[in-house]
Amino acid sequence: MITGASSGLGKAFAELLIENGIAVWGTSRNPEIFEEERRITGIELDLNKEKDLSAWFEHWDDQAGGFDILINNAGSGSFGDFADLARDELQNQIQVFLKSPLLLAQASFKRFRERKKGCLVNVSSVAGELWIPYFSIYNASKAGLSAFSQTLMLESSDSPPWIVDFRPADYKTNFNCNTKIAPNQSVPVTAVWNRLMELMGKAPVPEKAAQDLLSAIGEFSHCTCYSGSFFQTRIAPLASRLFPISLKRAILRRYFRLP
Repeated sequence: MITGASSGLGKAFAELLIENGIAVWGTSRNPEIFEEERRITGIELDLNKEKDLSAWFEHWDDQAGGFDILINNAGSGSFGDFADLARDELQNQIQVFLKSPLLLAQASFKRFRERKKGCLVNVSSVAGELWIPYFSIYNASKAGLSAFSQTLMLESSDSPPWIVDFRPADYKTNFNCNTKIAPNQSVPVTAVWNRLMELMGKAPVPEKAAQDLLSAIGEFSHCTCYSGSFFQTRIAPLASRLFPISLKRAILRRYFRLP
């Protein structure tokens, strides 16, 4: 099962898994989008509206005869000054990026452990440690999701179900197009947004992320997987661990061209 399988990284994950002979059940708020594909079993899911995600997952797990993999992937961001974010939007972001994935993870983990097999993939982001200005709730939620994945690995023995903490960097997807941007932005906010659009234009295609994820799942072990450009997934995370945090903030301000 892949949440958010109709576009972006989720769609790339689904297509590659299908090519490797794996049956995919994909969620979307508009599951009719899968009808043309006819290769994906489409399921309607709105992470902000489903009241009982545990019962929801158990129902579809039974229908599928037991999932072997859950990929927590869905979500779109809100960009802007934290003080200007509407309260409802703040709550929605936490629901989609953190609370809902945790509830789905719990439901799947229980069943995986009962069957003594399975793989839980939480799609986090390098933004959890390389913070993107004006994506404050996104950064915080992704950092929390990675911390959750790492804690599960710590608690679990070296046996299934396996946990994959998947941390993608920039990819050429519709993520920026689907991002909600607060109106009447200041000069710094506009400067960072323009920088993000520039980086997205140079980013790898989603198929690379799918290949990286398939390799991580194929390890059959707990795994932390960075995926993206060499700089964003190798050099930058290493530097962020070695540099003082004040220097890290200064470098990120320069990288994102904050005035």
